[in-house]
Amino acid sequence: MTTTTSERRDRPAEHGIPSDVHLIASARTLDGFACQLGDADGVDVRELAAGAIVIVRTRNSCYRLVMLEPETQRVLVSGGDWFPEPTEAQLVGATGGGNMLKTGWIGAGLRMELRHTNQPITTSLVDAVTIDSSPLDAI
Repeated sequence: MTTTTSERRDRPAEHGIPSDVHLIASARTLDGFACQLGDADGVDVRELAAGAIVIVRTRNSCYRLVMLEPETQRVLVSGGDWFPEPTEAQLVGATGGGNMLKTGWIGAGLRMELRHTNQPITTSLVDAVTIDSSPLDAI
């Protein structure tokens, strides 16, 4: 747990923790998020070839991403409630929730964030990422 100090002193001590200290779950701090990313199995989609297929299994769905333009993170995505048919979108990156984001990354234990028609779509937690790095035109 990471601690941060507050100026508020009108609360009594609880469980031996002084009233001027707030406990924040480490995953909610920048250091905690960075540490979580360091431990996460995942992939930077910007390093994949155009046509590579990425299968992302989340707690609630399975998504299939075809890399259209890896450098801009443009994908053709299908799966889940939002994408019953293959749809062009942008993979924004991995998030733990809130404002912290690792651009271009899909990581186990984090949520995948996509953007479609300028609307952000965030999945449930990613369980696994599988990559077929063979470009489609090589088939």
